[in-house]
Amino acid sequence: MADEGAVDVDERRDQPPPHGTDTAAMPPGARLSPLQQAWSRYVTHTTRCGDCRDVDRGRCATSERLYREYQDRGKAACDGLADT
Repeated sequence: MADEGAVDVDERRDQPPPHGTDTAAMPPGARLSPLQQAWSRYVTHTTRCGDCRDVDRGRCATSERLYREYQDRGKAACDGLADT
């Protein structure tokens, strides 16, 4: 028998969103920015690469290259904004 002051952990406090209001994938024809594309390539690789997923090994050379590309694109985007 549970305490009267105990909280039922399984009780859901938030109601699920109404049907049809969930966020959809990107609409057809929409494009990611170059920075988003670079991040997507990095994340896609690191989540699928056996070497990258192994905690004890760290990232592989491909992952390092993709991450540097992402950082370079981010820096270029910031520099472009600073020039305006």
